[in-house]
Amino acid sequence: MRIRGTALVFREKKVLIVRDRGKQKFSFPGGGKNAHEPPLATAIRELYEELGMSARKAERIFECDTQGTINNHKVSLIETEDKPYLRDRELDEFIWWDMTTDIPRYHHIDQILDKYSRRMK
Repeated sequence: MRIRGTALVFREKKVLIVRDRGKQKFSFPGGGKNAHEPPLATAIRELYEELGMSARKAERIFECDTQGTINNHKVSLIETEDKPYLRDRELDEFIWWDMTTDIPRYHHIDQILDKYSRRMK
């Protein structure tokens, strides 16, 4: 099971999601952890590498961690004022999702958002 640093970025009641090149479904920004790299650092690095966004503030939210089919998502909440843009050939698209519109997405998105909403109550 691959450990993945997964970034939650909210803005104006929407969450940032991305679609990998050649894939149909959306996921959260993030990627595989390098050796000896903490998951928080992974999420920050991947957000910058994929979308050019720097973290103004970041924290691990352990209670939102989720085991998927391929990845063990280690979730971090990241605040940034940067606007996203596609920096490399890894992603096809990003959107600010309102969390209600039906879009093709991986199951872990719903699991993580459910855990996050329970945390916020």
